[in-house]
Amino acid sequence: MKTFTRETPSRVNRFERYPKTILALVMVGLTLIADFVLTGIYHIQKYGTIHKYAERRALRESSPVFHHTLKANGEQREQKWGNLSSPFYTNSLGFKDKRVGQVQLKTDNYRILFIGDSFTEGIGIAYEKTFVGIVDHALSLDKIEVLNAGVSSYSPTIYFKKVECLLETVGLDFDHLVVFLDISDIEDEVKRYDMQDGRVVGLESQTSRLKEFVYEYTGLLKNIWTVVVKIQTALDPTHEDLRTETERRYGINQQKSLWTVDERLFREYGERGLEKVRRMMERLYRLLQDHQIGMTLAVYPWPDQIVHNDLYSRQVIVWQAWARERSVNFLNLFPLFISRDGEAKQVIERYFIEGDVHWNEDGHRVVAQALLRNMQSVLPTLSKGKRGKVEKD
Repeated sequence: MKTFTRETPSRVNRFERYPKTILALVMVGLTLIADFVLTGIYHIQKYGTIHKYAERRALRESSPVFHHTLKANGEQREQKWGNLSSPFYTNSLGFKDKRVGQVQLKTDNYRILFIGDSFTEGIGIAYEKTFVGIVDHALSLDKIEVLNAGVSSYSPTIYFKKVECLLETVGLDFDHLVVFLDISDIEDEVKRYDMQDGRVVGLESQTSRLKEFVYEYTGLLKNIWTVVVKIQTALDPTHEDLRTETERRYGINQQKSLWTVDERLFREYGERGLEKVRRMMERLYRLLQDHQIGMTLAVYPWPDQIVHNDLYSRQVIVWQAWARERSVNFLNLFPLFISRDGEAKQVIERYFIEGDVHWNEDGHRVVAQALLRNMQSVLPTLSKGKRGKVEKD
């Protein structure tokens, strides 16, 4: 009698089952590794480091309390911003300043603290030529101290938390806070920052973080990503990446600034953003009241508001009423840049960095002059006996 045995089939591994797919994945992986390595070598040759944006971030660091800040006592002889280049110094508190130096926490002089985002930091401009630096110089003649706590990409959640930290943890003494509330703060409060367990956290998605990595450390993958984004934006006629060269030159048609004139964007994030900003500004106001500190609130247009002749803007109406109800000094800078007789593009060319939404040196100068005029009527009533009369500039 014959005995039949069943042969055990040999196990087929995945490569044998899907050879083409696995080979393709291996090739893609090797290509990405090569892209990263070669791009890194190129960056080392050009920038002296693998990090493409290392110079831009040299004096910046994360904060466990209010998300990010500037490094203390930092010095960068040449910081580049587009085609601009200027020296960048920070003092012992990590504030942009005219030089590296120690700031005394207590003072017998009247002291003003500024808070805001990149406009207040004065991105791309040397401290002495920013509006804060100009005001600093002018008021120093009367022994009034000025400090700049503003940092790029700040918004009201950070304004509140940083000022709270300075007052109640650091122990900084100051008499008046000037808040420069930015148009982009409304979107940032919806999409970028939140308060969790008493600290500010970022709301950036994993996709955003991946994009930042790709754009900084790769070349080929960055180009592929860019093509994909262009295809996506071509299918979305409202996407800001479809801006024309003229729009890019004048810094206009940007979603984060159009909420004041575009009803769709106002419904999409403007209403929620305004409500959240109101809550954070109220907390900031109450904090200052508790410490008997005065407040000035300033609003100003982006190029989009100038082009749309948005003189009586939502940004103005909302915050002017808010300030009036609380007896807060209010500075409306919209009329400084928007005029029925003025040509919008000429105004942008005169006062803004080309291809950017930020002020150039002339823009900072006129803002400083307007601020000094505004503060003349406020400072004597808030002096708390620390100083004499402020002479007009």
